[in-house]
Amino acid sequence: MDLFRETIKMNCKRFYSNKIGYSLSEFLTIIGITAILMTLAIPAISGFKSPTGRKAAVTVVMSTLEQARVSAIETGREVVVVFWKKNGTDASQPDEQDAMLILRKNDAEAWEFTTRWIKLPRGVLFQGEDSESKILYDNSGLAAVSDTTIDSLPGKPSKYNLGAVHFSSTGAVQLPSTSDGLRIALTEGQRGANQSLSVNMQNSGGLEIISIARYTGRVTLDVSML
Repeated sequence: MDLFRETIKMNCKRFYSNKIGYSLSEFLTIIGITAILMTLAIPAISGFKSPTGRKAAVTVVMSTLEQARVSAIETGREVVVVFWKKNGTDASQPDEQDAMLILRKNDAEAWEFTTRWIKLPRGVLFQGEDSESKILYDNSGLAAVSDTTIDSLPGKPSKYNLGAVHFSSTGAVQLPSTSDGLRIALTEGQRGANQSLSVNMQNSGGLEIISIARYTGRVTLDVSML
């Protein structure tokens, strides 16, 4: 046993007496590689923390719709996504951003908020003037939601500034009750206090169209001009 202990002690002394060091050139090489990796990572990190523009808006809308569809399936309850086309989304009122929230029926068959208003990036709007969009052009998706619930929405939006899509408990689109026009158009621009829209069309068209499948509720990006 003593011989075993002595062997361990000798090996430990040998290990600590033979520490491996780095030369100056090796140290500078490591610093250089680290700097290059950090430089490559900065754009990705900043883009993740500060999403802006239409690309971020598409991601927000599609993820919110998918969240609502999954919630309907998992809970077996009806879910409505409300879209608020705000008045005054112009330079004089920069905080007035278009937004959306999710309503879901509870045990008492009453509608309750499951999210707060989720804002689009500044300068990106729901293209509510798109007559092919039954979700944004009219508010038939709110047919199952009582006026009392609509009046209690945070921010007190006017019903005429709202659009909606109503998911059934299976995740299918219940309202609007059409197979056409289940689309949400996004554009860049400003909306005046009278709901007039000044669109800043880019050379590429400046418009994104997100479609929702009626029987599955799944969303797809049909047109991308990012």
